[in-house]
Amino acid sequence: MSDSQVEGAASTSGLGSRKRRWTELLAGRVKRQMCGPGTEQKLQESAVHLLRRHLNLNDLLLEVEGAPRKTLCLNQLIDPEACTNLSSSLIGSALRDQASRLGVPVAVLSSRLVASSITQICVSDGESSHRVLLSAEQRKKLSSLLEVAQYLLAHSMFSRFSLCQELWEVQGSLLLEVVWQLHIQNVVSFQELLESHADTQATVAWLFRNLCLLCEEMEASPYNDIARAMLSDLVQMFVLRGFQKNSDLRRNVEPEQMGQLAFVVLQRMLIFALEALAAGMQDGSPQHKVVKCW
Repeated sequence: MSDSQVEGAASTSGLGSRKRRWTELLAGRVKRQMCGPGTEQKLQESAVHLLRRHLNLNDLLLEVEGAPRKTLCLNQLIDPEACTNLSSSLIGSALRDQASRLGVPVAVLSSRLVASSITQICVSDGESSHRVLLSAEQRKKLSSLLEVAQYLLAHSMFSRFSLCQELWEVQGSLLLEVVWQLHIQNVVSFQELLESHADTQATVAWLFRNLCLLCEEMEASPYNDIARAMLSDLVQMFVLRGFQKNSDLRRNVEPEQMGQLAFVVLQRMLIFALEALAAGMQDGSPQHKVVKCW
């Protein structure tokens, strides 16, 4: 069976057949790799790859059965509302147990679970495609989740890089305030997240869209103080990184990715404002709100 066939079995089932179980998928790869060098490392890489392609993480955790209390903890972490009633140490213990059963590093599993919970929080309050701010209830859930993430980080059970990868997979649902909260709570910085995306153009487009939405939403938002703090932090970062002095530039060395990205975002916002002013805007229109705020 080819790798693509094995991976497809993780999320689809054939006519009249049941889905391949996690243990069966790994067993097939073990047979193919038993005699080769570095078998354990290759098997772990395969397990990580399958974990990232598994569409329903909750089903996977139920399949890989452990002690009832620990299995319950992990299922509850997927539900941020239930997560508030669990201690971080209990969740950490459950994660170690399930990572061992899955054959993946605990930091990778932790990051996948946190990203899944973040996605649920972002979509839990209806349509998120035209918003950047969390509701009060969403903010409460995220605060509890980030406490768990901070515990996992402090105990070397969390991968910032893996979380960044997972978040870019769901960028269509990702609210800008979540990114800001991750930054101010020292879970993942703006720079780490933005530089982790290989497609700079896509990153710039995502930032531009969300900055416009933030400016548009600010005036009418009941969380105006949070919105202003977000905009202030973002603009400060873009200006500092986009216009910082870099001695490497004098030696014909390519400027760092974050500096380039920050400069392009500021330039795009400026062009948008100038073009909107030149075209004329109606008071109260989305363009007017964005330009006035910016």
